[in-house]
Amino acid sequence: MEIVLRDGRERVIARLRFRACPVCRTGRIHDVWVGEAWQRQGLGREALHSLLALHPGHRWSTTLKTRQGRAFFSAMTRETSTGFPTAAPLCPHLRGRFGQFVHRVTGRSPAP
Repeated sequence: MEIVLRDGRERVIARLRFRACPVCRTGRIHDVWVGEAWQRQGLGREALHSLLALHPGHRWSTTLKTRQGRAFFSAMTRETSTGFPTAAPLCPHLRGRFGQFVHRVTGRSPAP
């Protein structure tokens, strides 16, 4: 799933991609992207707050992060009191067929 922000001409200027499990109340944020001309204006923050409002009470993790991403999620952790650990294990519902197979065979989740 994704949250998409558009400008007045309907061009995509920011996007937050994620997966959420309503059963386990967990989710994984795959990426947050903001167009270069729109950066440092709070759009990533707005998208993340929208995500948390859509899925209250969920535990979130993220994929491997860039230096800029680590700084963003660190600031958002302080602001929202929600942790965003990197590559925490996915619940069985979000693993997909391949991930479920690897987990069944090895007892571990596949690498992110």
